[in-house]
Amino acid sequence: MSTADRRFGTVVLTGATSGIGEATARRLATRADTLVLHGPQRIDEVAGLLRDLRAMGAPRIHYVGADFTRLDAVVRGAREVQELTPDGIDLLINNAGVPGAADRIVTPDGYERTLQVNALAPALFTRLLVPAVAMGARIVNVGSSAHRVERFHFDDIDLRGDYSPVAAYARAKLAMVTWSSLLAEEEAQTTTTVVVLCPGLNDTPLSAAMMGRIGGSPSHGAARVLFAAAATVPSGSYLEGDRIVAASPEVGRRRNRELLTELFWSRLRPHAARARS
Repeated sequence: MSTADRRFGTVVLTGATSGIGEATARRLATRADTLVLHGPQRIDEVAGLLRDLRAMGAPRIHYVGADFTRLDAVVRGAREVQELTPDGIDLLINNAGVPGAADRIVTPDGYERTLQVNALAPALFTRLLVPAVAMGARIVNVGSSAHRVERFHFDDIDLRGDYSPVAAYARAKLAMVTWSSLLAEEEAQTTTTVVVLCPGLNDTPLSAAMMGRIGGSPSHGAARVLFAAAATVPSGSYLEGDRIVAASPEVGRRRNRELLTELFWSRLRPHAARARS
């Protein structure tokens, strides 16, 4: 069976209400047994999309609203997802993301918004859902080749003194790609596969906010996401153009990995502990 024909069981897709996420949701409508979609909007604001997906034949579809600029909302969203997936999650796609804003934005949690939404929140969401994944599950994280143009600045991880939209986005995606590699190491003794990919340049609200209306249809990015979801590749693979390629050298540097682990642990541990209480 080719990757284009692959069917999925229970799928959780974040950032599913616009851009590549929405295009991916539309492709999954006929290929998933249960589809749990996430977005930052209220359910009444995405009623049209849910109607469309049901009309396409999605057998079981649910929506979970959670604003990733608030880590307490991430915890509530993960709890809701667990309640909706009692038989386990077969595929988790972390697609939620925001562009670097024109001016630096700090979340209610006190962190630079691009880093939180594109890296910290997906890491927390995934951490809380790992106990709910099924045997042979796959976690697909949507990164970007933009991670290659920046390096880590752990002395100013929230860009207080050196902010630009492109730097914020690229550094957040560097954190996402590195965290994906670390997650693959953590899950090495399990049956869970972790894959991170660049979906290519797509004409989406996110890319338009930083670069204008350039790139192909979001459906092309969705195809890359679903290829990563079905391809026979080793856990920890980084894909560009549906091929395994080496990520930035920054990803593999031991000190970067240690410092990123410390950063994520210090910022996410209180929320993870609260979720267990």
